[in-house]
Amino acid sequence: MDISRRLELVANLVTHNVIADIGTDHGYVPIYLYKKGKIKKAYACDVRKGPLEKCKQNIALYGAEDVIETRLGSGLIPLKPGEAETAIMAGMGGMLIVHILEDSPEVAESLKELVLSPQRDFHEVRRYLHKIGFSIKEEHMLKEDGKPYVLMRCEKGEEIYDREIDYLYGKLLLEKKDPVLKELILHEEGKYSRLFDNLKGNPTENAQKRLPEVEEKLALMREALACL
Repeated sequence: MDISRRLELVANLVTHNVIADIGTDHGYVPIYLYKKGKIKKAYACDVRKGPLEKCKQNIALYGAEDVIETRLGSGLIPLKPGEAETAIMAGMGGMLIVHILEDSPEVAESLKELVLSPQRDFHEVRRYLHKIGFSIKEEHMLKEDGKPYVLMRCEKGEEIYDREIDYLYGKLLLEKKDPVLKELILHEEGKYSRLFDNLKGNPTENAQKRLPEVEEKLALMREALACL
């Protein structure tokens, strides 16, 4: 079974051997981990019956029925507290990840590890992880099909970032001068610089109201770029 580079990186972040793959789709991540001999139990969870049926077929194809169990349901709801050590959530929006964790606080609290790959709203995910007592131990960034993805491995532990840019762009990514992050911020900085110049030359009330907000965002981007 061939899986994307992003999903392979997600799978390789897992450090525990009892996992739950939330939004498993066709079950590629748990099957990959099974083939590598890295798990003793997996729960492949999805809210959609069709993909879960395909997941069951794939599990059978690789003879993994004794290890990988499918569960139908939304988010972490199919799990009992303590059933899984690691929850994987990849290929979904950051706010959906936040809502999944919010909707099942007892299950979230019982997890030892979260492996996440949000498609957007990365900063919201970082803030919420800190709010519920998870620290970000690893963070990586890559582009796949032209889209930026963040990959995080998180463990239970208190952590708070001091700077706004650490939440917006990722403290660990800034520290290691991530080239994909730099490319992303440079692109955004260019867009906001042009917007700032346009607003500055526009005397209308609406334009002048937007100007401070755009100026603040530009200042944060430039602060982050100075770290990269």
